[in-house]
Amino acid sequence: MNLSENEINKRLIRLRNLENLHIKARERIVLLEKENFSLRKRVKELEDQNKDLNGKVEALSFQFEQIKIKLFGKKPILNRIIQRRDKKERDIFSYKRPVPTSITETKPHSIDLCLHCNQTFKKKWVKIFFEEDIPLPIQKSVIQHEVEVGYCSSCKRQSSGIPIPSKKVILGENVKKYVCILSIANRLTHSQIQENVRDIFDISISIGEIGNILETEANNLRPEYQVLKESVLMQNGTHYDETGWNVQKEEQGRFAWVATGTENFDTVFFLGRSRGKGNIEDIGKGKLGISDDYGAYKNAFEDHQLCWAHPQRKLRDLAESEEFGQRKKKRIITTYQDFSNLYQNIRKKLGEEISPYLKSRFQNLFNQITESHFLDPTPLSKLKISLRKNKEKYFTFLNHKGIPIDNNKAERALRHLVIKRKISFGSKTQRGAETTSILASVILSLKWNNPENWFKTYLALGR
Repeated sequence: MNLSENEINKRLIRLRNLENLHIKARERIVLLEKENFSLRKRVKELEDQNKDLNGKVEALSFQFEQIKIKLFGKKPILNRIIQRRDKKERDIFSYKRPVPTSITETKPHSIDLCLHCNQTFKKKWVKIFFEEDIPLPIQKSVIQHEVEVGYCSSCKRQSSGIPIPSKKVILGENVKKYVCILSIANRLTHSQIQENVRDIFDISISIGEIGNILETEANNLRPEYQVLKESVLMQNGTHYDETGWNVQKEEQGRFAWVATGTENFDTVFFLGRSRGKGNIEDIGKGKLGISDDYGAYKNAFEDHQLCWAHPQRKLRDLAESEEFGQRKKKRIITTYQDFSNLYQNIRKKLGEEISPYLKSRFQNLFNQITESHFLDPTPLSKLKISLRKNKEKYFTFLNHKGIPIDNNKAERALRHLVIKRKISFGSKTQRGAETTSILASVILSLKWNNPENWFKTYLALGR
């Protein structure tokens, strides 16, 4: 087909226009591709930023909820997760007192005639019951000491039958021991001790005198305190924990530390300290440390067992929280239940020889529970990361027989001190904090090791 010249020119013009349009279209495509790439990058940044903000909002909401719980308490909402046992109804006849082992007096009560018809009995037998009581009123003893004093003309000095105190009236050793018991074992303040001694024994004692008694007794018990410290550190495992302890005239810090062994109830307290890592050096490092995952314990021990109860409580708080959506809440509850079941199963097997299969089984379950999931909220994700990072320390018990997997023993030891802190608000001075450290260590160790006869044992100390 032959084209005319006019037709050829028209087609050439159309071709040039298409070429020009193609160049412009290509430039526009390149521009749009660049813009699209920039927008996708921006969308990714905004998505990451939004995800980060959502995570922070979740974490802050959870923290705020925990603060509210500490201030106002909480209502149990995990009834659908763990069915709590109903309290058994009790009456005045349901409690049975233990039968006394030592009898101070026996009283016979005879009967010859029937109280109903006034006839003699053909058959009689004896029934025994015990009555426990205390002597009231408690009378204080006042001893008048008549001390002979002689003067030696040779050495120009006086001598007396016993050392004569500077004051006319002094307190006996039993009162001083009783004051220490009221302060530590009964957690009374100085003013409450003052009222107790005055009301029961009719003995007047000043606040300053109570402080001097406690300090003097603590100085006398320093050897016992050192023996306790050595005993705690020499045991197979040593529990460590810390809590707040206010010191008005602060010199070293406002925290209290505790160390207690795994083999008995020997316990040492260190009050008025900082929360820094140096306290571990002062307290002393046991053969194997048992603690939570607080940073001061990191790399402090050659063998370190981390507490399973701490992450379980964190998971429980997350499961009870109302700050997460339904899907995330379900994921949290599943994680909490799985971890709690693993924790309880391990505790049941601690007293037995754990087989290699069970050891591997426990670790595999731990890996599955701590594996990250896209539904994990920020607090749960951080907790899982921490658990995975410290996995070896959570399973230290597998290589050491008799080592518990939680730090509950140290927390129970601190509970007594926490209640005393709420009553007395801590110590006034650093010296007072040190005094309480020694007295609490000795008295509470005696009480927890021998609950029945600790009082007599303590009274005999230093005599």
